[in-house]
Amino acid sequence: MAQEYLPAPSNVRLADLMKEHNISQPELAKEIGCSKSTISRFISGAKGTLTHEQVLKIARLFNVSTDFLLGETNIPDRKNYDIAELGLSVEAAKNLYTGRVNTEVVNLLLENARFAELTYRIAQYF
Repeated sequence: MAQEYLPAPSNVRLADLMKEHNISQPELAKEIGCSKSTISRFISGAKGTLTHEQVLKIARLFNVSTDFLLGETNIPDRKNYDIAELGLSVEAAKNLYTGRVNTEVVNLLLENARFAELTYRIAQYF
């Protein structure tokens, strides 16, 4: 089950994530390509804002959804992934979102503890 956090504004949420991951303001600024003062102003609640690109980079860095980072949800898990991040081919993704395969069965397979082992065994035949 996904961890759930208490409601919080985005500046508090970011400060909590930084503390949880032991990342300093200068380190975060370097990771997302902005100044330390931009991060400092945002966290302090001053007039500082982050760009869309910076929000996306922060979400990816901490592996949380942008909705969580912005305070829209209290569950940090990402729900949307690029096809490339999942390692799926375009054809495989089409099969999933067009309903050509039973997604309930796919979910059950992927969530099964022994499925990873099975995929390695199957890969030996391809």
